[in-house]
Amino acid sequence: MKKEKKFEVVKSLTEKLKGQKNIVLVDFFGIKGNESAAFRKAIKKDGIYYKVTKASLLKRAFENAGFKGVKEDTFEGPVGLAFGEEPVKLVKSFVNFKNENDERIFKVKQGLIEGKWMSKEDIEKIAMLPSKEELLSKVVYLVQSPLSRLVTVLQKPERDLVIILSQIKDKKEEAEKAA
Repeated sequence: MKKEKKFEVVKSLTEKLKGQKNIVLVDFFGIKGNESAAFRKAIKKDGIYYKVTKASLLKRAFENAGFKGVKEDTFEGPVGLAFGEEPVKLVKSFVNFKNENDERIFKVKQGLIEGKWMSKEDIEKIAMLPSKEELLSKVVYLVQSPLSRLVTVLQKPERDLVIILSQIKDKKEEAEKAA
């Protein structure tokens, strides 16, 4: 790669990295081209950016963007970079793809979650958390459930009263017919 091209790649990556709070750095060794394309397509709809570049260029981009705390061994070997707004969704995309395909694919090296650098083990723990949408649906259910029960309880006396009045009416009609 020519020096000018390398400069452009570093400049582009630096611009994309500035202001990012959720980044995952992975070892993508062992992934085939068609798998990589399918993976990119799948995560793009979730708003996740994924790029594979030379480790030395990525390291320079991180330095230029002002990131501190990146372990040196992170930039050894092939490195894939991904970032997105939703940290759990970002992490889950890699861990789920890895679990569905091959354990050797996408070994997480390090991650920046909400502005804090985390180890591989911490990233994999985060992948086990429910997503934001799942948590919101659970909250809605928990709020809605007692309310629906309350409505049922409040309607029960009215229903019981209607049933009793209907039974009294039926008994009076039977008594009138019998008389």
